[in-house]
Amino acid sequence: MQSLRFYSLVAIAAAGVCAGSGFVGSTTHAEEWVGHTVKLAGRNVSCGKAEIMLDTSLPSEGGAGDDFLILNPTMINKQPRSVRLFVFSHECGHLVVGDSELDADCYGVKRGVEEGWLDRKGLTQVCASFEGAPETETHPSAARRCRNLDRCFATYLAERDANRAKAAAQNIMTPPEPKPAAAPARKSTISAWRCTEPLPVNKQVHDPISDLIVEDAKTAPHCR
Repeated sequence: MQSLRFYSLVAIAAAGVCAGSGFVGSTTHAEEWVGHTVKLAGRNVSCGKAEIMLDTSLPSEGGAGDDFLILNPTMINKQPRSVRLFVFSHECGHLVVGDSELDADCYGVKRGVEEGWLDRKGLTQVCASFEGAPETETHPSAARRCRNLDRCFATYLAERDANRAKAAAQNIMTPPEPKPAAAPARKSTISAWRCTEPLPVNKQVHDPISDLIVEDAKTAPHCR
């Protein structure tokens, strides 16, 4: 799971030189550019605008160039799910935080905690994938990286839980919006301003209003 930024750039440059010299067969690798997104461990993963290359000749699960990532599908698929996702996130971290392996490890942990695919078991698997490697010129020892992973995991887990508690408290303190009142049940009769009982009609005197009321009573028996 080394960051092969130097290796990647040198290998690509060498391939170009040899190809120009006619040594295509000796430098041809199973390389494939797959765009900005790749499916890994059942998830579609990306690293901003970085291009992603698959290269089975890469001597590691993953690597990072200046603005691209490289994955060796043969090697990375042998790792547990959490390790596969962590490798990608770690290499993506190099494009964000720079060359520091410890900072890139922390970036991978943060992404795993925020996206929900990294738990304590997965963190143990990531630590085991270092295979107890000693300190080198480019990488801290496995022991130091594991201690760093634990610190980062505890920090980001505490931040996540604090944010969840804060969000829950805000939901409790904020009264829910009142629901709109339910529409009243529709009545079987209709109230209308002209529906009323007929007034006594003086048959001696023609009264058009009284006549209208009488007609209403005849034609609209549903009025109450």
